[in-house]
Formats: sequence, C-alpha cells, structure tokens
Amino acid sequence: MKKTFKLTLLKSLNVLFSRLFSRRIHFLKEYAGKILLMEDGKKFQVIRNLKVEPTQKSDKSVAVFKVRFKFSGLPLAVNKRLSIFPAPFLMAKPGFRQKIWTVSEDGYFQGIYQWASKEFAEAYPKSFIYKMMTKRSADGTLSYEIIPDTILSHYIKKTFEIIPGV
Repeated sequence: MKKTFKLTLLKSLNVLFSRLFSRRIHFLKEYAGKILLMEDGKKFQVIRNLKVEPTQKSDKSVAVFKVRFKFSGLPLAVNKRLSIFPAPFLMAKPGFRQKIWTVSEDGYFQGIYQWASKEFAEAYPKSFIYKMMTKRSADGTLSYEIIPDTILSHYIKKTFEIIPGV
C-alpha cells in the first residue's frame, strides 16, 4: 500500500470511530425506495441515505454536489452492494453532511450530497473517494454539478418529483 493511502485510511478510521461513538452517523429511512424523477426525465430509485450530524454550526453557506455515472465491469446488483464500501472514507471527510445514493433502471448511479460549504463541495472531486469512482466508471459517463447555497432536503423537494417506490 502506498504511504498516502495508509495515512488517509488511518485518519478516516480515526474520524469515523469518533463519529460512530458520538452517535452522529445515521442511515435514514427518509426517501428509501422512493423514485426521484430528475430534471432530465430520468428516474432514480433511492437505495441509501446517510447523514452525519455536525459538531458545530457553520457560518458558511452549504452546497449540494450531484454526481452521475455508470460503473464498468460489474452487474448493477453487485455495484449496489459494493457502493457502501467508500462510506467510511466519506463519513470522515471534513465538511461532509449527507449523501443519498440513487440508481436508475439502466444502471446509472447518482449520488446527491450535502456539504458544509461550497469549498468542501469543490474539494470533493480531488478526493481519494472521487478518484476511485472515476476509475470504476464507464468512459464518458461521469458528470457532476455543484449547487451552492442549497440545503439538500429543500433541493430534493423543490427540484424533483418524488414517486412512491416499489
């Protein structure tokens, strides 16, 4: 293992355990199984909703980060299960507040994140987790968008039609 990866792993585990023991990490049932009808007409089903409670309130404006891509190489069902593995690294990232995992019928994954500030959202594409996502995505399928000054729950209710799931 490379030295930087080991250091990232150790730091992530340290932060993760402190957040776990302080009961700040929650897997929410909100939106679970629901279908989000996106702006482009594509339907995505919510498969997971993870939230980390902040230790203190920030004066900075929050931001939403939305990424969409298709995994290469493995079937959809396998990728759904594997998508949880980067979660410990994500939970330990400074500024991370929430992620909603969604998947479409044609195999696209979409993550909708809440970050504590636009600066944290802008830093995410430079992260180890994002680089892993980039390596595992099919060529030409990865795209992202940052929506500054936006609260995730308001964004979802205002932007998407929420359809009961199966």
